[in-house]
Amino acid sequence: MWRSGAGVGRAGTVLVVAAVSAGIGVIGGVVWALCAPAEQFVVVAPGQGAALTGESLHRFDSLALLACISVIVGVVLPVAFWTWRSRRGPVLYLGLLIGTVVGSAITVGLGVWIAGLVHSRPDDPEVGSVVAVAPGMESPLVLTITPLVMSLVVVLLAAMNPHDNLIDTPDEHTLDVAADASSMESDHA
Repeated sequence: MWRSGAGVGRAGTVLVVAAVSAGIGVIGGVVWALCAPAEQFVVVAPGQGAALTGESLHRFDSLALLACISVIVGVVLPVAFWTWRSRRGPVLYLGLLIGTVVGSAITVGLGVWIAGLVHSRPDDPEVGSVVAVAPGMESPLVLTITPLVMSLVVVLLAAMNPHDNLIDTPDEHTLDVAADASSMESDHA
């Protein structure tokens, strides 16, 4: 299927690429949830906590980890799908764009949810106890990283491709042989 593209139309290409990209978003969300550190607070009063020294940096750490995962996905997805030679072009890009936008949202949503399960906190902690709070998403701008990196990689792949149609163009030798064969057939007819 990857080489020939037989049996897969334009809509099928978009759906396959978008589904795989969204599936990678699930994996990214799970990896982020397991890697992102929890922020620890000391309970100073019922319902109120104060961050321990240095713990507020974990908000940046979780955002930076998600950004790194997003960059990796934004590079690997287009390079992997670029091997589907018969589907290179706007249709492949559209599938990647839809998939990375949906995949980014899945990564964040699923990641925050799983992190909440991994770093669950007690309902009513006593004063003076240390409580771990699950990492959250401090900026929605992180959702744009994967689609932007993917777009840049697709532009670079297209710019580095020596063929006008992004697939293959027959070389001159093949054209000469084909022209010679057709002229021989016309001579014998």
